[in-house]
Amino acid sequence: MRFGRVVRVKWYVLTEFGKWLLLFLKEPSEISPQEAGEAIRELLRSYVSKVYEASARFGLDFPSLMATSCRDAVRKIVGSSPRLEPDVAVLGCAALDIYGKLKGFPGEGECSLLEEVASFPGGMGANVAVALSRLGAKAAFIGAVGEDWASALVLEALLKDGVDISGVSVCGGPLLRTLVMLDERGSRRLLALRLRGVALSPGELTERAWEAIRRARIIYLGEVFVELASEVAERAREAGKLIIYRPGSPYARLGLELLKGPLSHADIFVLNEVSWKLLKEHSPGLRDLRELLDLGPEHVILTLGEGGCILYTRGGQEERFEVPRALKEAYPAVDETGAGDAFSSGLIKALLDGHELPEAIRYGQVVAAIACSRLGAYPSFPRAEEIHEALRLVGGA
Repeated sequence: MRFGRVVRVKWYVLTEFGKWLLLFLKEPSEISPQEAGEAIRELLRSYVSKVYEASARFGLDFPSLMATSCRDAVRKIVGSSPRLEPDVAVLGCAALDIYGKLKGFPGEGECSLLEEVASFPGGMGANVAVALSRLGAKAAFIGAVGEDWASALVLEALLKDGVDISGVSVCGGPLLRTLVMLDERGSRRLLALRLRGVALSPGELTERAWEAIRRARIIYLGEVFVELASEVAERAREAGKLIIYRPGSPYARLGLELLKGPLSHADIFVLNEVSWKLLKEHSPGLRDLRELLDLGPEHVILTLGEGGCILYTRGGQEERFEVPRALKEAYPAVDETGAGDAFSSGLIKALLDGHELPEAIRYGQVVAAIACSRLGAYPSFPRAEEIHEALRLVGGA
């Protein structure tokens, strides 16, 4: 009581459901990200708890019910993607890259403890799309994902980087995982985990995916099923698109006979030393890389890591591109994971900008050098503004 008056104060504490409603009733500017995050986390905790109690009461399969929510989330993310007028349609795989360190790679019969360091969105195709977007190109990613939390995580990351994912195919099962194992000496081993039900590639494309291909200026064909790659390459060739084919080592193991379809329609074929070795081993009679030029492509680029790359052109021309010493010294290599993806994105971006292939190769080397100077593929891809200073080291524009 004060001055003969009684003042009563009444206040309300929002329930979990009330906090949830508040997120929709107020403008985003009226709620801090911290408050929104807290409300959503509380709602999820309550939701999971209540679903578990109800499923236990009625004898239902709780993991299956939770998997349904992941499936719905993945489809919601794909459906929310903006539809760009893409410069490049990137066909390839998406994955979750799990980085781990160990004291030494195990020998036969041994077991080593792999300590997780970090996890990043990955997959060669997804990496190229992200790297292109960061360089300022409009990229549409076309590939297959699963229905699990890892698929949602990777798709959300692609969206945040401005990649059009509206042509992604959602398949049953989990997303591909890639183990990137690093020992104390910095040696690296990669292991792709094809868990049961993993979709490595779409069996067929959605209409939205075909639309992106029709609208794009350049088609990048990565690790997708050979039959699909052949169909896309044939249609793209008829439409006058520039086609870059880089299937990677898993498909090089199939041998040249199976790769002839997409290769016959490609303008540029890109492979590294490992892929070339595997392709030779599984292609009877193939001895010289120049023989690939007889099958269709105008150019073949053999990448050599820190050794640069060699450009082979139909007609017998051969040119080697060393990585400039100044570039190596400015950006010492830390992790080469994603180097080929970075190189490919730089190559494509320069071609989009009207540069000739030799200049595009040098641009790709700059992008790859910067990416390799950081740990992890996805977080290492540079943005366009980072390239200008590096280009001065190699005498570029």
